[in-house]
Amino acid sequence: MKRISIEEMKRIQIEILKDVHLFCEKNNIRYTLIYGTLLGAVRHKGYIPWDDDIDIAMLRDDYERFVASYKSAGGFYRVYDCRKDEGYYYPFAKVADTRTLLEENVSVDNIGINIDVFPCDYLYDSQQECVNFIKKLDFLKKLFRVKLVKPGKKNSFAKRILIRILKIVCLPVSIEKIVAKEYELVNRLTNRNAKYVGLVFSSEISCAYRSICPRAMFEKYENVPFEKESFKIIVSYDEWLTQMFGDYMMPPPVECRTSPHTLNNVYWK
Repeated sequence: MKRISIEEMKRIQIEILKDVHLFCEKNNIRYTLIYGTLLGAVRHKGYIPWDDDIDIAMLRDDYERFVASYKSAGGFYRVYDCRKDEGYYYPFAKVADTRTLLEENVSVDNIGINIDVFPCDYLYDSQQECVNFIKKLDFLKKLFRVKLVKPGKKNSFAKRILIRILKIVCLPVSIEKIVAKEYELVNRLTNRNAKYVGLVFSSEISCAYRSICPRAMFEKYENVPFEKESFKIIVSYDEWLTQMFGDYMMPPPVECRTSPHTLNNVYWK
């Protein structure tokens, strides 16, 4: 098994994104770079220098079409969806290179080098209703986090002990049931004309709240450069990034410029 460097991993992620982009263009599926990937596109014209993943988002209808029909041009990439793939429990999809393996410090099956694909759900006609809905998911998202994470070197001794205690407390609840309950709630969101949309399956709870925005922000898209390629972003990126990150053009302090991910090994199978 040949080890893969972080820089090579990024190149593989770009190739996955290129394939997804071409598939979406061919099938009239809308997507946008999102989270730190969108910020990187605007501020750095590529990855944030200390980041190591790619995130995209699609309105729920486009998302469902994508996970149901995506086929890679070369046959190497596969979309993972918790509703059909055993051992995969994230409530959002990932597209992975099946020739590789990415080992993370998490309590679920490892897959290949991948990019994250988040659904952007239609919510309600008032922000308060949207906030109230995400509050219903809060406890489930916290439970999921406890089941997902493993105590690691990045955690203090006290936090490692706390994680182990919480895992014992949560033993009676399976991660499958947690995700199923989350989708039970999300499946009630049926108003495609809702004024607001949001990324309710954000990995961080605070991001789910900050992602609430007018549906109109996800209706127009444009191409921008990213790592010498060209990909889609929402035209309203400035408004969205401002509500998500504040003064997003100002990089964080040096001590905060680290990846949030806990990669153990990355290699070719």
